Amino acid sequence: LAAAAVPAVWAEERPAPVETAAVSARAEAKAAIARFNATLLDIMKRADQLGYEGRYETVAPVLRDVFDVPFMAAKTVGSTWRTLDAEQRKRWVEAFEGYTVSNFADRFDGFSGETLEIVGEKPASHQTRVVLTRLTRPGEDDVELNYRMRETDDGWQVVDIYSDGTVSEIALRRSEYAAVLKQGGIEKLIASVNAKTAERARGTD
Repeated sequence: LAAAAVPAVWAEERPAPVETAAVSARAEAKAAIARFNATLLDIMKRADQLGYEGRYETVAPVLRDVFDVPFMAAKTVGSTWRTLDAEQRKRWVEAFEGYTVSNFADRFDGFSGETLEIVGEKPASHQTRVVLTRLTRPGEDDVELNYRMRETDDGWQVVDIYSDGTVSEIALRRSEYAAVLKQGGIEKLIASVNAKTAERARGTD
C-alpha cells in the first residue's frame, strides 16, 4: 500500500511527532492491531459457541477502543457532518459503529485453520501510519487487510481499512452513502444503516 494510493478524503494535517517517538508510535500502532486480530481469531474459533450475538458483543468493545469510530463516521458523510446537530451526530456515530461491528461479526463466522498476522508497518500522509496484515486461508487466496491509523488522545486508532491492500472502506462507504444523503438526508441514512444491521442479525444464525 503506497501512500499515494490513499484516497483524498483526509483533509486534516497533524503536527509532526518528535523523532524520539517514532519507535513508540510503530509499537503502539502494531499492538492495537495485534489486539484486534486476536479478537477476530477468537470469535472465529468460538463462532458456533458464541453465535452472531456473542461475536458481536465480543468484537464491539475492542473495536471501540482500537477504531476512531467518530472520526470514521464523520468522514463517510463528508460535508454533511458539518450540518448535523449534536444529537444527529451521536445517532449517526452509533449507527455507523453498529454496522461496522456487525460486519466483522458476520464475516468472521467460522474457523478452518486461518491465521491473521501483521506483516509490516509504514508511515503514510498526514502523520498517519499503515499496519499491514494478512489473513491466510488454507486452500484459498490470502486476504490483505491494512489499517490506516492516527494518534489520538486514546492512543493510536484505526481511521480506515484497506481491503485487498488498496480499497478504502471510507471511500466506499462515502460513495455508497452519498446517494442516500441526497435523497433523504441523515435521517434516511441512519434508518437505512440501522435496518441493514438489524437484517444481518436476523439472518445470520
